[in-house]
Amino acid sequence: MPGGIVHRELTLSIGFDAQGVTLRPLLAKPVFIAWPEMDFVCLTPAMERHPEGWREKTWSFLPKNFRSTLQTSGHLYVELVVKDRRPLLARTEGAWTRSWLASRLRPMADATDALKVDQSLVGLDVYKHRLNAPLDELLDLLARHCRFDLVVHDF
Repeated sequence: MPGGIVHRELTLSIGFDAQGVTLRPLLAKPVFIAWPEMDFVCLTPAMERHPEGWREKTWSFLPKNFRSTLQTSGHLYVELVVKDRRPLLARTEGAWTRSWLASRLRPMADATDALKVDQSLVGLDVYKHRLNAPLDELLDLLARHCRFDLVVHDF
């Protein structure tokens, strides 16, 4: 994987490689997040590794004819949980890029619903047909560098 895995769309290009994730917004400078800066990754739908490749996790409470967004449109929602957003914002160049990143970083809450000042969440929409590599390669890369966990949303 010399050039890394790239997801391209009109407003945001996302690069995944051995060092980390690079977000390239349309009108802003690139933002790099190294793997050690991430606490964990949450995938929706949940995926699990099998000998023949990655498959969607099966849930007994879903009807047998249920089809996820991954099956219907190739959409996988990747949430990166950043350990500390402050150094990330501090090294981001340009007011426009910093404000774009600050708007994308959502604060996390602990079990008592108290907001954590440092930990944040970045949600990324990834479509299989917009990747320059198979989805299995992206999931292998994520699994090599991050642990998979669950983010609980409070609506």
